[in-house]
Amino acid sequence: MFPEITITGTPYSRGQQYGSAVPHMIAHSIASYSRLFAYRRGMDWAASQTAALEYLPLLHEVAPDLLEEMRGIAAGAGRELGEILALNVRTELMAGIGNGVIHPDWPAADARNRAAGVPFHLDTPTVSTATPVDDGECTTAAAQPSATATGTSILAQTWDWQGDQRAACLLLRIHTPGEPSILTMTEAGMLAKIGLNSAGLAVALNLLRSHADGQGVGMPVHVLLRKMLQATSFAQARAAADVAPAAGSSCITVASADGDLVSLEITPAGVAEVLPEAGRLAHANHCLDAGTLVGECEIDPALSTTRERLGRAWDLLRATPHLAISDFQAILRDHDGDPRCICRHPDLRLAAVDRAESVCGVVMDLGTRTMYVAAGIPCQVPFTPVQ
Repeated sequence: MFPEITITGTPYSRGQQYGSAVPHMIAHSIASYSRLFAYRRGMDWAASQTAALEYLPLLHEVAPDLLEEMRGIAAGAGRELGEILALNVRTELMAGIGNGVIHPDWPAADARNRAAGVPFHLDTPTVSTATPVDDGECTTAAAQPSATATGTSILAQTWDWQGDQRAACLLLRIHTPGEPSILTMTEAGMLAKIGLNSAGLAVALNLLRSHADGQGVGMPVHVLLRKMLQATSFAQARAAADVAPAAGSSCITVASADGDLVSLEITPAGVAEVLPEAGRLAHANHCLDAGTLVGECEIDPALSTTRERLGRAWDLLRATPHLAISDFQAILRDHDGDPRCICRHPDLRLAAVDRAESVCGVVMDLGTRTMYVAAGIPCQVPFTPVQ
């Protein structure tokens, strides 16, 4: 199981507790993303921090408490604020970069990182000897109480990404006076990712790509996820998506214990809602709303499995009149169409930076406020309940 840490108190104090508890895991995250930015953008870690610091004015305006928490994380872990910012805006720093891009200057950027003493993984980035089957993104499935055996809302997803980033995954518990308690599965140094709160709200995340991505500073999606988890109602969580335009595209699925359920397709052009059908909802990595679809980047069906994964998720959601927790676990473990399937295994012919897999699986029961976590490829490990 992933390590669990609990942080409490004021924003800066919470951050200090977080950073001092897992400095080695934060260093692992820095190694992962400094490598990624070099490989995809030709940008060394110093330049990445400079780009991340451009988000300071926006964060000061829309999330001053979370900016202060990031200052505390940096202090607690012995890192620079720009490093923690770069982790939390890592999606935005990669926005607009095409799938599979290898920057010609990556060896020089990697060499500058090594010379500067930036943490690095032992595997040296190399060009893959095979073409990735997929961009390796996530599959989300959900159901409202009327469609579940538990009579509660259930939200589930695989998190597909670079497998070696599993070593940076943790379960973060956040207790803040006057706010709901939060449990989130996230990457070390980051504010939130997949999670639920004591008010009965939960969020899941899928990456999208649009032509408007990467044109400027905008609301970081991982900051937005944390703000949604700070909400006390579904309406408040939904409103958070409209606070500031996004810099990159993503889909956040929001569910409540009261039965509210929606997938928000968030792009720099705005926010669109995808609603459930017969109490069920699924999403992968392509736009479903007609408006967001207009601006979506072209998806090569030979390289992306998003449509197969979405179709399979819907088939499984519809196969059972009342879905149990075990049914959602089975969806996340499904291998139909392997390797173009929901439960992803790594292609070892690929360089580590290209090697996507299902890093973990998460199923959340909002009635009992329970998160079931498969801390590995979901078909290979048990789902452990965490409350």
